[in-house]
Amino acid sequence: MKRRIVAEQGAKSRVKERSFVPIDVPGNLKEYADELRLLKGVPLTYLLTETADLQEESIRFFHLDINWTDALLDGAFSIGRVCAEDALWDKTMLKKAGENRHYADMPRVRRMHVNHRVHVLKKESADSAPEDYRLVSGFLLRSRLVSEKKGLHMYGYDREGAPKDAMDRGTPLPVLRMETIADHVLLALFHGEVYQVMIEEPKTGLRFGASSTDVSAGQITRSIDLRSAKDSAELGKSVGHFCIDGFTDDNGRLHAGQLADAVGTELRAKGALGTEQFTPARFAFEMIASAHRAKLTAKDG
Repeated sequence: MKRRIVAEQGAKSRVKERSFVPIDVPGNLKEYADELRLLKGVPLTYLLTETADLQEESIRFFHLDINWTDALLDGAFSIGRVCAEDALWDKTMLKKAGENRHYADMPRVRRMHVNHRVHVLKKESADSAPEDYRLVSGFLLRSRLVSEKKGLHMYGYDREGAPKDAMDRGTPLPVLRMETIADHVLLALFHGEVYQVMIEEPKTGLRFGASSTDVSAGQITRSIDLRSAKDSAELGKSVGHFCIDGFTDDNGRLHAGQLADAVGTELRAKGALGTEQFTPARFAFEMIASAHRAKLTAKDG
């Protein structure tokens, strides 16, 4: 029972007025309602008119219709209704349940380990003012990356928060849900209007090697990303590519000394060295293969 009816008796023992007294809803029932709003347990066929709309190696951006999720919750909570007053009460309570929620109260955050939760909530303080999570958008990604590349980092941005250049991290939108829901299919929901998605490899360690390869006419061309070695704010900024095939034997052995001299000369020519001496540390800095990342942007209209 979600509520009880209290009747006030009049002088002639007939009901003059009825008022509803709310009863505390169990925490697991509140979490169930939250997860329904985030499409937890909703079949994929309910989210797509045709499964062919989500082709292989594709991404589809969307806005979550709050009216649709309200109807979903209305159906889930309709059990036990026996009169019009019950429907009116449920409508009021369900509307309030979707408003003014703290990010820390979302199911995804509550399931995190406490140490991870503290890291995630650095910018979304639990003591900040409540936010309205009725504006929810996201994407469906169908790709082999979902199942074959574990630990990928995915961020969603609106137009104002999208990174302006390669060195800018932008302002990511709060993630409400990010989960694999079918083979090679990932569902992500964000608070806000997602406009751009960034997918990048995890930076779990440093490694040396070519950052990019190009296959043409049956030959493989390997290059490293040249970065500014100036002791200033420009440190690490990309200044171009440098082919290393001329310094590599057929057996894969690299002539490090010759390559270091050539890289130092190239950086001086680009004005990105900052010193006359190209030290082993600076050479190692240039040889670090950075994590790859890709940007996917929604089409206007």
